[in-house]
Amino acid sequence: MLLLGTVALGISAASFALIYTVVSQTVSATQDRLLSAAIASIVDKLYTEDKEFSLDLPYDTFSLLGAIGEDRVFYKISKSEETITGYEDLPSVSKPGNLLKPTFEEFVYRNKTVRVAAANYPLIVSGQTEIITIHIAQTKNFEEATLRKIKENFIPLIVIFLLALIFLALIAANLITKPLNQFANKIKRRGPNDLRDITQEVPEEIIPVLKSFNGLITKLRNTLQQTETFIAEAAHHIRTPLAVVRSESELALRKSKTPENRNHLRKIIRSVDQTNRSATQLLDHAMVLYRAERPEKVSLVLNECMSNLVQQFEPAASLKDVNINFASVVDIATTMKVDRNLFETAVRNLLDNAIKYSPAEKQIDIKCLTSRGKYKIEIRNEYNSIKKLKISDLFKKFKRGSNAREIAGSGLGLSIAREAIVASKGDLKIRQYDGNLVCATLTLPL
Repeated sequence: MLLLGTVALGISAASFALIYTVVSQTVSATQDRLLSAAIASIVDKLYTEDKEFSLDLPYDTFSLLGAIGEDRVFYKISKSEETITGYEDLPSVSKPGNLLKPTFEEFVYRNKTVRVAAANYPLIVSGQTEIITIHIAQTKNFEEATLRKIKENFIPLIVIFLLALIFLALIAANLITKPLNQFANKIKRRGPNDLRDITQEVPEEIIPVLKSFNGLITKLRNTLQQTETFIAEAAHHIRTPLAVVRSESELALRKSKTPENRNHLRKIIRSVDQTNRSATQLLDHAMVLYRAERPEKVSLVLNECMSNLVQQFEPAASLKDVNINFASVVDIATTMKVDRNLFETAVRNLLDNAIKYSPAEKQIDIKCLTSRGKYKIEIRNEYNSIKKLKISDLFKKFKRGSNAREIAGSGLGLSIAREAIVASKGDLKIRQYDGNLVCATLTLPL
């Protein structure tokens, strides 16, 4: 916009300067021709008589010059720098011309700018040639008045022309940028999951940009598909051998008779479990990062989903004699648009942590409720330590407490849960109350 205005202003200023200069030169040329005619008129009135020259001043010519723009006319006729008649103080031209080509100069005379025409005319007096110098001067009132009228009349026209030029430039710019704006708006309206190629007619100059953009989308789509395939294959290729090793170790444990071998096999089984847990959480972390970029939201029935998740962890809780108390005040038909994998991954990691770190023969309380358009899950459990938790360290990757060394884990559970919830536009907070009671609060928009 600023560039268009500057260009229009420059064109208007150049147009005005051109018109002003042409008119000024035309008026000056007209004045010069009139002064030249006046000199010729004076020469016509020069004659010799009784060995002297005489002059009848052409008053009609002077009246004509003075009538144009009410200009004043001055003259001086001299011979050998001696004024014969006229205004003696009228400035003289240093190098006068001749009758066919007078010399013109401008002077300030009697507080007025005057244009002076000067010419030498040879006159024969008593057989001798005398050089008569004629100066005719005229004020520039007519030229100044003409230029003033041009300013008064042309400046409004120039302003109108400027505004019209800006308007036309804006229309032209809008026509040029309209396809670009449509292209930009189409991209802006796309969601993060829309990886289709853009099929829109654009100017020829934008076709390379469109092809490059579509190529980038295609590469991104292929990369995400490869990532999803890799995660699925990695889960299969890692978990299957670990499951085989654990089964064989358990079989060997049943057949083993010596305490030494049985202890050794138990260590192998614990190591396999630890490795399996770490591999599972690493894969979960990769899946969360992938889903965060391409969430697949579905309508999830909250009570049904939470009941299923709690039931999955009841066997693990019963091994520690931990009771899970699940209560929901949410309507049975309440649903939420969310990525199922992200939601379940977050809840699983929170439940797994609660069971792992709860003392034996204790209770885990799970409460689901809705408040102000949000769905909340509160998981409360006792913590098997009297030390105060450092909440800021809980969400750091691979960060584990000093009292967690005897508990299988990788230090990724809470960081995975938080990343999954944040990717779902929610929040996860953990608070420690008096004693060793810990509460994890998961909040998601309905």
